Amino acid sequence: MAQSATGTTAAPQMQMSPERAHEVVLMTQQIHRNFPEISDVPDDQLLYTTWRSFKRIDQTSDSDYHTMAKVFFREFDRHLLNYQFSKAGEEVAVRRRFFAILTDLFQ
Repeated sequence: MAQSATGTTAAPQMQMSPERAHEVVLMTQQIHRNFPEISDVPDDQLLYTTWRSFKRIDQTSDSDYHTMAKVFFREFDRHLLNYQFSKAGEEVAVRRRFFAILTDLFQ
């Protein structure tokens, strides 16, 4: 992200198809409902991280639900929560929660 002369950062533009935008919004809503531990995260950050996760998934050739759950875990744990889940040893449990949301969303 580039900084402007006033010291603020410009958010990257989230470009996606209308179908993907719908999926991002639905996924963000489900994450918000199923992860009470991230209730303090602002909606715009949650939406951005969800979009980033889908963007990473779109860049891979392997998009089964387990792989997708792993991508979501990495994006949320690393970029949004500063490794909060990993430090607590919750990787497997959190990946299962993402898996459940993904299977519900896409079936």
